[in-house]
Amino acid sequence: MTGYSDKLSAFLDGELPDVEMQVIEGALAKDPTLQAELEALMAADAMAKEQFAEILHEPVPLELAAAIQNAPTESPANTPRSPSGFKMLTAVAAVIALAIGGAAGYFTGRTQGQQVASAPGWLTDIADYHGVYAAQSRHLVEVPANEADHIQTWLTKSVGVDVRIPDLSAEGLTFQGARLLVAVGKPVAQLMYTDADMSVVAICQIQSGTPRDGFEKLTINAFDMVTWGSQNSNFVVVGDENRGDLVEIAQLAASQT
Repeated sequence: MTGYSDKLSAFLDGELPDVEMQVIEGALAKDPTLQAELEALMAADAMAKEQFAEILHEPVPLELAAAIQNAPTESPANTPRSPSGFKMLTAVAAVIALAIGGAAGYFTGRTQGQQVASAPGWLTDIADYHGVYAAQSRHLVEVPANEADHIQTWLTKSVGVDVRIPDLSAEGLTFQGARLLVAVGKPVAQLMYTDADMSVVAICQIQSGTPRDGFEKLTINAFDMVTWGSQNSNFVVVGDENRGDLVEIAQLAASQT
């Protein structure tokens, strides 16, 4: 690594004062090692922009991030190679892999009934909320069921989509009331139901420009979930793990929302 190596990233981004920019330009013209380090940074930047432009908007498996970090690289033809250049490119690749993982959020396990390591951000948030509120009795809901008209008006205005309260009595569920949650920085409507054993099932609704297709079952933090989309919303039904009727509950709710 040369004396200017720690300033190459700022140089590439045009963040240095003019005097320092000119000094590094002069050093680059004379020092092949420094030039190799700069080209390594440029290659990493191009890789991020060209190869991962679309992937930044999709869930990224941890295996992919590890593959990016460990992938071999090649220098352009006739470009001097140096150990420092390779080390810098490896470090940059690792940073890119970590950044992609952070920006894209958690990856989704698209399996039926299997435990997943993580999931899209809002579903993980919902699982966390359910773990807290489903354990409540007196404070299960924020607004009780006898204020159903107010609940629908309040949550529709807050979430920005039409919120309806499905009648799930055919599945043995009684509506108890509602809460307003926040997941991934967006308001979420949470409708709370209980069965004859007082086990809690919640239906959550969030505004989305990309509704999910079909029904998908997954498990997060010991809670089973079934997700689906409709018009400008995404929904999830969440209940205890190994509860066998969530798909039927989701289908009944979907027919009324």
